[in-house]
Amino acid sequence: MKPNIELRQLRYFVVVAEELNFTRAAQRLQIAQPPISRQIQALEKALKIVLFNRTNRRVTLTPAGQVFLAECRQILQQLEQGVRIAQRAALGETGQLVIGFEGAFHNEAILRIVQVFRRQFSDVELIFQEMSSGKQMDALQMQHIDIGFVDPIISRENISFMQLLSEPMVVVLPESHPLAVQETIALLQLENAPWITGRRDEGCGLLLRFLEICRQAGFVPNIQQETNDIQMRLGFVASGLGITLLPLSALASGYEGVVHREIVREAVKEIDDPTDQVKLAIAWQSDRMSPVLNAFLEVVRSMS
Repeated sequence: MKPNIELRQLRYFVVVAEELNFTRAAQRLQIAQPPISRQIQALEKALKIVLFNRTNRRVTLTPAGQVFLAECRQILQQLEQGVRIAQRAALGETGQLVIGFEGAFHNEAILRIVQVFRRQFSDVELIFQEMSSGKQMDALQMQHIDIGFVDPIISRENISFMQLLSEPMVVVLPESHPLAVQETIALLQLENAPWITGRRDEGCGLLLRFLEICRQAGFVPNIQQETNDIQMRLGFVASGLGITLLPLSALASGYEGVVHREIVREAVKEIDDPTDQVKLAIAWQSDRMSPVLNAFLEVVRSMS
C-alpha cells in the first residue's frame, strides 16, 4: 500500500531539516510550532521510518532523513518547475504553432509579424509550411496547421479571418511587348494574350482573383503556362512565353527583361470588394483556439 503523503508535509520536512530546530522552522513558515510537529510525525508514520533524532537540546537528521531530504528537494523543485511551465503554457509563452503561408507574396509583412512574436515568445516553436490558400483552408479544417497567411477570397466553414493588408495587382510583360510603351493597360487589351498563372489544381488565391478580374472585364484568359514559383513565372515572361498578373510587392527586387504596368481601374466592374486588389489575411479555425494562438493573434492586433 502506498503511503498517504501530503505536499505540505514534504515542505515542512525540508524546512525543519534545514533549520534543525522546530521553533525556527515555525517562524520561517509563519505558522505555529505544534502543527509542524504533528505533520512531521504523520509523515514519519506514513513512511514507517524515523526522519529526525530528537533530544531536549538538538534535532538531527537520521541517515534515512538525509536521503529523504535530497529526494524531497528534487520533488519540490520539479513541482515548482512544472507550475512555471504550466503557467507559461496557459499564457501562450510555450508550445508550438504550425503556420501556413502562400509562396513569395507579402513575405516582408509576414516576417515582421514573426520577428515581433519571436521577441516576445522566444520559447514557442514555430513551424512553417508553404501551401496555397486553398490548401491552407483544408489544412486548417483538418487541424494540420494552426494558422494560415492566406488570400481571404477563399473561405471555409468555421474559419475566421483578420485582414492585414491589401495591394494592387499589376500586369507583368516582356520588355519587348508592344503594350510595354503604355503607362497603364486595360485587361481587354490582353484578351488574346498567352497567360502564365499559378496552378489551377492547388487553390491558389492569386489565380482565383485573376480569373475573377478577367470575368469582370468580359473575357476568359488563355492560360498557357502554370507555376506557383514566382521567379520561374517571371522567367517565363522574360523569355516571351506569356504575361502574368502579380502583386506589386512580388516585383520589389526587380527582374531583368520584364516590366510591369498598372491595370486601368475603369476596365474593372465597380464592386465593394475589388478583385484587382490582392489581400493578405490571417486565418484560423474559430472553434479551435489555444493560448499560443491567442498570443499570436494579440501580437498581430498590436501591430495593426
